[in-house]
Amino acid sequence: MYGQYIRNIDRQLVSEEDTFLWLSKEDLKAETESEIVAAQDQALQTKYYATKLLNIETDSKYRLCQKFDETIDHIISAFPIQAKEQYIKRHDRVCAQLHFNICKETGVQLDKKRWYVHVPKSVETSQEGKVTILWNPQVQTDRTIANNKPDVIIRNNEKGTCMLIDVALSGDRNVIKKEAEKTLQ
Repeated sequence: MYGQYIRNIDRQLVSEEDTFLWLSKEDLKAETESEIVAAQDQALQTKYYATKLLNIETDSKYRLCQKFDETIDHIISAFPIQAKEQYIKRHDRVCAQLHFNICKETGVQLDKKRWYVHVPKSVETSQEGKVTILWNPQVQTDRTIANNKPDVIIRNNEKGTCMLIDVALSGDRNVIKKEAEKTLQ
């Protein structure tokens, strides 16, 4: 099982450089890094792991849905029941951190000093008034678009341009699919 992620990376059209960028930051404890790498390799104790690696005769299906193998990928990014609550919470926390970082970079005065206690406001403006940051706004379009609510919009008030940011937290195996989905919208 160990090394499975590395062996499958090219086949799944995943950016190797982007995938391992987090390893170069050196801000994780060794134990945390080890757990993440084990999760990527599908080497954590799951029913799939027990069946395929330990050769234990058991059903490898995920105990909560009984449809797909109980793999780390399925648990963290593909299980529909968790998508309703846990995935949304995770998505919103990542977007809040992104919003916090954008505010800091553009000179927006923040109430909180730490990203994990930051609660984004619907509209933030930089101290010089050059940049406006919109949180979770609905965008009016000339045609019907199913998902017209990006997570963050950064408006450059001087140039009159906007950057729309729509975050997707998918398993590594779905990155290309999600990128195409977001681009086509």
